[in-house]
Formats: sequence, C-alpha cells, structure tokens
Amino acid sequence: MHSTWSDGHQSLSDIAEVALSRGYAYSAVTDHSAGLPIANGLTPQRFARQRAEIDRVNEMYAVRFRLLKGVEANIRSDGELDVDLADRRLFDLVVAAPHSDLRSADLQTAQMIAAVQAPAVHILGHPRGRMYGSRPGVAADWCAVFKAAAASRTAVEIDGDPSRQDLDHYLAGAAVAAGCLFALDSDAHSAGEWPYAETAIAHARLASVPPERIINCWALERLLEWAGQRSTA
Repeated sequence: MHSTWSDGHQSLSDIAEVALSRGYAYSAVTDHSAGLPIANGLTPQRFARQRAEIDRVNEMYAVRFRLLKGVEANIRSDGELDVDLADRRLFDLVVAAPHSDLRSADLQTAQMIAAVQAPAVHILGHPRGRMYGSRPGVAADWCAVFKAAAASRTAVEIDGDPSRQDLDHYLAGAAVAAGCLFALDSDAHSAGEWPYAETAIAHARLASVPPERIINCWALERLLEWAGQRSTA
C-alpha cells in the first residue's frame, strides 16, 4: 500500500479501516524512498516519523489488525538500493523495485540478481516496472533472476494494478518453476484500488502458484518470522 506520506491518497488509519472491511488481519504500508522524488519519496527522518504514527495506529486497533512498517526502495542502475542496510533493518518489510531504465533494451540481469540477494530485502516489487501499452519495462534473463530469488528466499511480486499486471502469469509460471515465493497485492494508492488484488490473484491462479508459497496468505506470525530471517541475513 501507498499512503499520503508519499504518493498515495489514503491515510494510515484509512488503510486500517479498509483492510478490516475486507477481512484482512494485516497490511503493509510500503511508501517510496527518497530516491524517487516524483513520488514524494521519504527521507530516513520522515520514515522515522511515519513509523511512530504506525505505532499509534496499531495501538488503536490492537488485536484486530496490524499495520506493517515497510518501504519501497529503488533499485539503482548498479543494483544497489537507495536505502542502506542499517535503515532497511528498521522495517518489517522491504520491497526493492525498479523505477529507472525501464525502456532500455539492455539486459539488467545482474542488477535484478543483486537486488534479490541483498540482505534485508523481502520482495522484488513489480519486477519489470512495465506499464501496459506504454513501456515494456526491464529486460533481463528472468529465469536466472528467479533462480537467485528462490535461493535467497526473496519473494517476487504479482502487482495487480491493471496497468502493471507484473509479474503476468507467463513470467509468474517461470517463477513457480524456479521455486519462488510470491507476494500478491493491489499496489493500492487509494481506497478504490484495493480490488486490484483480484487481478493479482487471477494471474497467480493462471500460473498455478501454490498457495503455500504466497507470503501474504501466511499467518502474521509466520510472515514476521520469515521477514526477520531475511532482515538478519
């Protein structure tokens, strides 16, 4: 999810209320990092303030719901992230996602592999960064990327935003064959976009993603245990 802290149109309490209305036990807020100024990306100082507000929201909803502290970090052209390791370890979930060189035909396999192998990275977000009908996104040897993600136990995202559908079910099928974990989500920036999760589920079904490999279908305790292992790797 994205909130009003970056480029979203929903407050943290809005996210909690919509999540509860949909029967969710938890949701992750993964606002953009500072390397994406066009999306009002957060500095470490602003993230610290946001985490404090998330604590207050979680106190309000107590046993009923948990808002997870996350970040969508940018994968730089050299494969490094714009959030350093010490800061990544402050979050429950770190999504590493490409936001540049999305129209280049040059293979970016090494950069994607570096991102999924980086410590304290949990999810490879919208792996191609494509936008349907306007840009093809990252070119890479995806089988090699998925093999690396599976080996490091980094999940790959199926982003249900209709303009993204990334991974689509064709590539998701290759990720299944490689043994990957998955995260299915709406990438919602507003309350009206939460149903985009159904598009992600449709691609997962077409790709025959095993339900037990979908991290946000796990119980919260299992999710946090896995995330903690990746954060200390």
